[in-house]
Amino acid sequence: MTLEYDGTAFNGSQLQPGVRTVQAELERAVGKLTGQPENERVVVNLAGRTDTGVHAAGQVANFKTASHHSLVTFERGLNANLPFDIAVTAAHEVEDRFHARFSAIERCYEYSILNRLVRSALTRRYATLVTEPLDLTALKLASAQLPGEHDFASFAGMGWGVKSEDEAAHVPVGKNLTLRRVEQAEWFGRGDLLIFRVAANAFLPNMIRNLVGTLLLVGNGKLNLERFEEIFAACDRRQAGPTAPAQGLCLVQVKY
Repeated sequence: MTLEYDGTAFNGSQLQPGVRTVQAELERAVGKLTGQPENERVVVNLAGRTDTGVHAAGQVANFKTASHHSLVTFERGLNANLPFDIAVTAAHEVEDRFHARFSAIERCYEYSILNRLVRSALTRRYATLVTEPLDLTALKLASAQLPGEHDFASFAGMGWGVKSEDEAAHVPVGKNLTLRRVEQAEWFGRGDLLIFRVAANAFLPNMIRNLVGTLLLVGNGKLNLERFEEIFAACDRRQAGPTAPAQGLCLVQVKY
């Protein structure tokens, strides 16, 4: 299934006890449509894990079923059983070995910034307001350092991005858990919106939001390009900027 959802009212995508998640709502809807007993959980796999408040326009999920419903029935039936803030936009039959997460070769996200003095009633859930003027050229130049395979420890979530020289020396070759391959990292403007589009084979926890939080310091002139390069190379989360808010981030595409 290809999905879109408004992440505002979800505690992220991954199943967690006692809170509302995208996976839980999908599994409930699939079970209801296929008639699976409530005590036999349908397992839905997601291509990417999104945090609380993060949205998706192109999330991918898969599940196995013995049901003989047509694809049209699955698409329409699931939408009828899902809450208003999740929608199935397409359904496909795939090979048994397909796995939404492990079969994926690339994930693409967009982070949206509303760069103006006044807030918006329309984009408040889907873009982060930045009232300071941002230099789009500086943002583009800094982001041009990102494509390729690099150690992104400086932009990883808590517990991932602090690495002393001694710790780094003891990481076996090929076993660096913070290595990622970025295929695209570009900024473009659309009226008052500035959009950061980034694609990679995989992302570290909070990696995009930490990148954006640091890049914004370049865009507003608080960091120069040389300092950004030093932070990138340091592999130390403590040197990078703050984590950007969740509502600006959206998973837009998964490639297989």
